[in-house]
Amino acid sequence: MWKRSDIKLGFTLVELLVVIAIIGVLVGLLLPAVQSAREAARRMQCSNNLKQLGLAIHNYADTHKVFPANANAADATNAAQNRFTNGFSFLAKMLPFFEQGNLYNQLNFAAKITDGYPTATNLTRNYGVIQTIIPVFLCPTDPTQGVRSDLAAWWAWPAEQSGTFQPVSRGGPAAVTCYKGYQGLAFDSNPPNGPFERSSVGGAISFRSYVDGTTNVLTLGERSPSYSPWASWAAGNGVWVMTDYPINQIRKTSPTPNPTEVGGIKYGAISMHVGGVQVGMGDGSVHFLGETIDFVTYQQLGNLADGLPAGGFSPN
Repeated sequence: MWKRSDIKLGFTLVELLVVIAIIGVLVGLLLPAVQSAREAARRMQCSNNLKQLGLAIHNYADTHKVFPANANAADATNAAQNRFTNGFSFLAKMLPFFEQGNLYNQLNFAAKITDGYPTATNLTRNYGVIQTIIPVFLCPTDPTQGVRSDLAAWWAWPAEQSGTFQPVSRGGPAAVTCYKGYQGLAFDSNPPNGPFERSSVGGAISFRSYVDGTTNVLTLGERSPSYSPWASWAAGNGVWVMTDYPINQIRKTSPTPNPTEVGGIKYGAISMHVGGVQVGMGDGSVHFLGETIDFVTYQQLGNLADGLPAGGFSPN
């Protein structure tokens, strides 16, 4: 006769396998939800970064009555003039307006951004300063390194030109930004058709330039350093986005991030978010712009004063 104490309770092998299978199914169901929640949090942080930069633009404009300009390349085309323009970006010029005043004070705007290349690694020379990672410039969804040495050969143009018009500091290193200013269609338009042209040859921009209204003009956007090698936050030749190309077009043809220097398609808006990019409008608002937006509407939104309606624009 069996005693109660002799009976051993436990799972059979089959029962154990069933439990493990159920746990596996539950994990499989929960994992996408967890990943989606994490991406939502990253996208919110990305949006906050753009809002902070948008507010900085407004504060800069309130103080100086004009927008911060990108590198002025006008002199660089004429050997008879001073072609060694310094090449600072609009982001570098508005550092004090988003709590980076100390870093701003370390920059020598009377010298080139590459001043001190290749040995400067501290904050005593510009080339050391521009290797400083600034968290607000980095989208948390983007896997890019904060400092890259695989930038485009002419990443610091026009500041890095030697006497023979050859790039001095090929590739960097330099700290990068995921966020750029929209320059509209084509390069160096005069007058500018976007808020932040690659160069300031077309003159200063102010809120008065927003003929189409600040709520209707793309001002800030994303161009991932994981794809595009024009990405130094300090360089005027890296902080612009063109509307010549559809959103995330490069990701459709090259799903794996690759910052190899290729023109054209890598000048467009590129983000690591699924389905679109984050953009900041002239009024400081931030929206998620889907890849499916009508291309003509997208180009109209990138123009300051085309006078055309942005019909069909429905930001998220």
